[in-house]
Amino acid sequence: MSDSILITIDGVPVTAHAGDTVFTAAKRAGLTIPGLCNSDHLAPFGSCRLCVCEVEGQKGTPASCTTPVQAGMVVHTQTDRLVRLRRNVTELLLSEQPTDGTLPAVLQELARSVGLDHVRYRQPTVRDQVRDSSNPFFAFDNASCISCARCVRACDEIQGTFALTMVGRGFGARPMAGAAFYGDASTGFATSNCVSCGACVKECPTGALIEKTVQQHGYPTETVRTTCAYCGVGCIFDAGLRNGRVVTMVPVDDGPSNHGHACMKGRFGWTYIYAEDRLKTPMLRTGHTWQAISWDAALDRLADEFTRIKRECGPDALAAISSSRGTNEENYLFGKFIRCVMGTNHIDNCARVCHSATVTGMMETLGASAATNSIQDLDHAKLIMVVGANPTESHPVVGASIKQAHRRGVPLIVIDPRKTELARLATLHLPLKPGTNVALLNGIGHVIAKEDLLDCAFIDARTDGLDDWLKAVEPCTPERTEQITGVPADLIREAARRYATSGASLCVHGLGMTEHRWGSHGVMALVNLALATGNIGRPGTGINPLRGQNNVQGASDVGCLPVYFAGYQSLDDVELGRLHQQVTGRPLPTKRGMKTPDMWDAALAGRLKGLWIIGYDVAQTDPNLKKVREALRSIEFLVVQDLFMSETAKLAHLVLPGAAFLEKDGTFTNLERRIQRIRKAVDPPHGVLPDWQVVCEVSTRMGYPMSYRHPSDIMDEIARLTPMFAGVSYDRLETPDGLQWPVPAEGHAGTALMHRETFPKGKAHFVGVDYLPPGESPTEEYPFTLVTGRILQHYNCGAQTRRTDILEVVDVDVLEMHPEDAARMQVGGGDLIRLVSPRGAVLLPVVVSERVQPGQLFTSFHFPASDINSLLSSSSDDLSRCPEYKVSVVRVERVEREELDAEDERELEAVHVRLIT
Repeated sequence: MSDSILITIDGVPVTAHAGDTVFTAAKRAGLTIPGLCNSDHLAPFGSCRLCVCEVEGQKGTPASCTTPVQAGMVVHTQTDRLVRLRRNVTELLLSEQPTDGTLPAVLQELARSVGLDHVRYRQPTVRDQVRDSSNPFFAFDNASCISCARCVRACDEIQGTFALTMVGRGFGARPMAGAAFYGDASTGFATSNCVSCGACVKECPTGALIEKTVQQHGYPTETVRTTCAYCGVGCIFDAGLRNGRVVTMVPVDDGPSNHGHACMKGRFGWTYIYAEDRLKTPMLRTGHTWQAISWDAALDRLADEFTRIKRECGPDALAAISSSRGTNEENYLFGKFIRCVMGTNHIDNCARVCHSATVTGMMETLGASAATNSIQDLDHAKLIMVVGANPTESHPVVGASIKQAHRRGVPLIVIDPRKTELARLATLHLPLKPGTNVALLNGIGHVIAKEDLLDCAFIDARTDGLDDWLKAVEPCTPERTEQITGVPADLIREAARRYATSGASLCVHGLGMTEHRWGSHGVMALVNLALATGNIGRPGTGINPLRGQNNVQGASDVGCLPVYFAGYQSLDDVELGRLHQQVTGRPLPTKRGMKTPDMWDAALAGRLKGLWIIGYDVAQTDPNLKKVREALRSIEFLVVQDLFMSETAKLAHLVLPGAAFLEKDGTFTNLERRIQRIRKAVDPPHGVLPDWQVVCEVSTRMGYPMSYRHPSDIMDEIARLTPMFAGVSYDRLETPDGLQWPVPAEGHAGTALMHRETFPKGKAHFVGVDYLPPGESPTEEYPFTLVTGRILQHYNCGAQTRRTDILEVVDVDVLEMHPEDAARMQVGGGDLIRLVSPRGAVLLPVVVSERVQPGQLFTSFHFPASDINSLLSSSSDDLSRCPEYKVSVVRVERVEREELDAEDERELEAVHVRLIT
């Protein structure tokens, strides 16, 4: 390599690289230099003085972790003087530690390495007695601290929250959370802006920061590697076990999407698997009462009822909704059950209500419906544009990576109605009105076209349909766009110029792009910009949807869609039909099935008689809940399979327990198309079966035996039927990186970057789209626009996070209202208001916040008691039927104190709220 530098360390020739320190060069060469303040994830610091070295021709003993390599340098790390210095430093560190026999393992090993067997100091100085247990998940004890500042640096450099700092000088130096130095040191974490990502705990070498689960159960004695079951980032963790119980979840350094980082939910939000209200036995509803029944009785009943309905009413009277939290194997089998046993394509998954518009928009333009690039491409981007997404809360590890890139100088453009954390930090924030995505993106396109910022070589070689797009954007001047969107024309021009000329502009988009009346058009408009500027098919570019759930990508990939088979293959593909018959022994239905909203219409019309839902709480999370619940009540036989008695399960006739991700084997596919293993760490509650086994049992009872030894057999079948999975197998998924589809052959390495040379349809296709207004607009009666979404602390319906200590951080949905609106309505923070839409009314406490614009409101939907989605309409995207969660008109009514009872008052005083600004 041209940047190779030859040095000598302890007599050993070492090839280093430009930018290396002596410490990193030695480590790469397999040479050990002691150190406590160093970390592979952090910048060199040089505070512990244990990695000192001697460099021939230089005076002193510099820290090897801060000493850059130079060609020809000769370094010594094990001289008598250095060993003596290390022993003295180690002795001082040990003298400060508690004398209760709990010396951290890292210090024990350090003492052995320097030959220290006792401490000479009889009356050593004791560190300040500062303890902070105010964080729900971990505690800090200054008595075990060595002031290495790794926790502070992790918060700064990895997470980018800057919640910690070092206070004091010399021996009294210690980390501090928030402003605890000026207040109560024991509540620093609780009162700071800490987001509980756990980076500080992981970096702490001595256990001064420690998980409370470890304090309660002890350190793990073994680990099982698995993948997180929250958002779509796909973070890899080691589940730490002790006595058959999970006690820690630690993000692994070689996780390809998280590189050792995590968020509150993945790191600490796993304890729901031990919740007291876990479903442990099948439940049959008789009238208004529930009866526990055996598994055999439950499976027999399910099979009998579905057989009867099929016989009496035909296949189209039955449908299924699969789980985006389940594995690829479970989702594939559920689809196989519906198609081979029921004989219909009436299957959908929760991608319908989040990124179905992405699938439609990207399939129409690119011919493939997933992220074009990898998460690591954030490190190669020269500009990042975030559209309709709030990744620091919904995808925190990606959000942290974006913050890191921006701190390195990468320009950041955020398109979002709200002033999110990234919007506050951004180079440009374009605060558009909700529902005007297409108008804004066309306005940006107008500037690109008008100012000749097009990549003509790319367009000519790799696209068609340019004229259609040019015609669509021609009238969309920045001034006209400003009138529609509210974004100043000069910001539109600057955003267009920056995006088109950066050299590598990478887009990520979220549900603020898709959950609209014209969501598919919005995705098409975004793809048009990438095609026009050549920002696709190269590192650091692309269109990258941030998938909301751990396996919403995979559930769609393996065929839990009513309009595609696995691998997005057409249902009427003749060759696929032959192969399906050969592999499964049953014909592949060719008639398109019902999408989830269609199912509600069919149920209300009396056409849908039987429905099986796995791991999806539609009665809390779908829009227009009055309609959804009425539809569910109309179904003759409703089966729900879940971990808990969800709002949907309460309406079922039969409820089956499910197994959590830590209790089974399988695979998830993350937002960058990466297929990764999950591995069974602990047993599920006694008698509970993995979802795939339940499907097999029912199928067998209905005359179509399914027999698999292990989920790996199911993946082998997926690979036989799905060209883009042809090279996927469990043996190949044992590597830390997993595999990114398409993997078209056994020897194929996977595809980290799509569309390098061609698109699935040959050339990409510009699709000109015109701005059309959202499904509803504010009126005199309903003057506010309500936007709903997720917050950092909770996940979708909250079934998992509400059963963890996360409730100590946030335990209620709140309504964010701009100070001008709050003042006009004489509403203060903490006041209870009534939020009214044409479809219903709910009560919410108010938080006065400048994150929202005047006339706009925001709330989450994590708590069933809030019933937020009962306010929303059934308006949805024309093409994908993705609901319009992001635009609902409402009014706000004050709730007078006399309307509240004593219990209401107590609840309002006790709520926990935390906004991420």
